[in-house]
Amino acid sequence: MHQDPYVRIGRAKLFIFDLDGTVYAETEHFEAYARELASFVPEARREAFLEDAHRALLHDGPSFYGHAFSRDTGERVDVAEEDRPDRAYLHVDDPWGLLQVVAIRHGIGPRERDEAFLRTRDYMAGPFPMQPLGGLREAMEAIRARGGHVVLATNSPEPDSRAILRKLNLEDVIEDFVFRAVKPYRTEEHFRRWLAKYGVAPERAVSIGDHYRNEMRPAIRLGMLTIYIDRYIGRERPDVTLRLTHPGELGDVLMTCLRRAEEAEA
Repeated sequence: MHQDPYVRIGRAKLFIFDLDGTVYAETEHFEAYARELASFVPEARREAFLEDAHRALLHDGPSFYGHAFSRDTGERVDVAEEDRPDRAYLHVDDPWGLLQVVAIRHGIGPRERDEAFLRTRDYMAGPFPMQPLGGLREAMEAIRARGGHVVLATNSPEPDSRAILRKLNLEDVIEDFVFRAVKPYRTEEHFRRWLAKYGVAPERAVSIGDHYRNEMRPAIRLGMLTIYIDRYIGRERPDVTLRLTHPGELGDVLMTCLRRAEEAEA
């Protein structure tokens, strides 16, 4: 096995992408999510919720990101990074999870939180402005031109996800999709299906995402390569193949991997 992780990734034949937090960099939609959550709080307490939400987003991120919380109370709990995540806990990797914890603490139930999420996704699919990440489409096209496969798995619903991918000019370059993927609980199932479908060995497949439990841990268990976009937690992960700190790096990194693989084979 080649020691250069860029070469190893560049030689891969299957690239499995996440959607949110991976193939776009926008964050302004979290303000819309906070407003939608606030609509389920009684008017007398709505301003207090929004103040807590904004404080958490702007100042208190380190007390949320990388930690687990009770889905019943929103209290922080100490749990191991288990291979089979417990549905009783919410692991916060991004502002979606952070705002869910704040909502739980303000008594917003799971149905209302889901409804707020879907309303936010409708907004993102509609008037919300989004910009394609530099070089990402070109990298996906280069992967496919070399005989590789590009697929995507997301926990989000299909209609808004496809609308977002069209905005990002990516929908037509991706070969296969899984929507409402129920990651991390069914991640391995989806990955195994793609490995079998395309006849790719795990060590020639790459999982790319921003949630360690959702996309990294299951891939590592299968023996796959990984590109982890750690935008919020800032924790070293020696078990991932490459660690990035922003989605905007992804296009250039993938092209570097492909170039180094070509040079290694020359």
